[in-house]
Amino acid sequence: MPTTGSRNDRDTRGYTHANAFFIDDRIDIGKWTFTPGLRLERIRSNQTNELTGEKYNANYNTSLPALNILYHFNDSLNLYFNTEESFGSVQYSQMPNRAMVNKIGPEKARTWEVGARYDDGVLKAELGTFLINFDKQYESNQTNNSVIARGKTRHRGVEGSFSYELGEFNPVLTGLNFHANYAFVDATIRENGPNKGNRVPFSSRHKGTLGLGYTHSRVRLDLDSTFQSSQYADNENTDPGSADGSTGRIPGHVTWNGRAAYKFGPGDNDLSVAVGVKNLFDTDYYTRSYDDNNKGKYLGQPRTVYFQASMGF
Repeated sequence: MPTTGSRNDRDTRGYTHANAFFIDDRIDIGKWTFTPGLRLERIRSNQTNELTGEKYNANYNTSLPALNILYHFNDSLNLYFNTEESFGSVQYSQMPNRAMVNKIGPEKARTWEVGARYDDGVLKAELGTFLINFDKQYESNQTNNSVIARGKTRHRGVEGSFSYELGEFNPVLTGLNFHANYAFVDATIRENGPNKGNRVPFSSRHKGTLGLGYTHSRVRLDLDSTFQSSQYADNENTDPGSADGSTGRIPGHVTWNGRAAYKFGPGDNDLSVAVGVKNLFDTDYYTRSYDDNNKGKYLGQPRTVYFQASMGF
């Protein structure tokens, strides 16, 4: 066990009381659907350090308005526009550190989205663009173990998804489905200072999935991959890794997964069994810690075989 003199020793007691109240209304006018709404958040958190007797409090009240607009172009195509405000409170483990920096306020952001969705039963597709502006995004500094408001950041990009039943293309391929999604995210620090224009830490510019699924009678087979590009671990966008592993560029990676499932049907209480493999090719990848004082590299999940079973009652 570590000594009582270690700054990493912890013995805390605390609670969080959270309440949310919301109201929204769907309004249909011809081919248009308007849904305005308002959400009220109330959070009360308390933590006591049993080693020192110090107490920390974090109390928030905030209102989050939203507006969703949908245009029904036809039975298959919809156009959408959304804007809403999001809210994040301090984590329990961050309370003492944040209290030392004037109890910074909640992390809030305004999101804007516009795009289109298509679904004719064979082809499903979506394409949209988004913009998220943070007023005071949080930053966890592992050098001095503190949490501060990084300041203004901007997250913008495009995202899309695609799914197609290949049996429509050729009857031989009946039951085979191809699906993919992709997102490009440009997350940039906008606060004036030496790091303005740098990429927000732990933000990959490219993320996505690619996969095939096959269904025949009660059998379902899946093969899919996930990928993401490189990230940085600090505001300075340090490239070479530090000796303690707290900073440095995190390389991108691709992993593949496979799964086979069988459904027995209603006569057997809807019993379903499956076997799968995560990280099929045992790819080595890692990330880093960003919200506590455990510096270093965190190895990604190695090849893992799993079994599943479910039954209805």
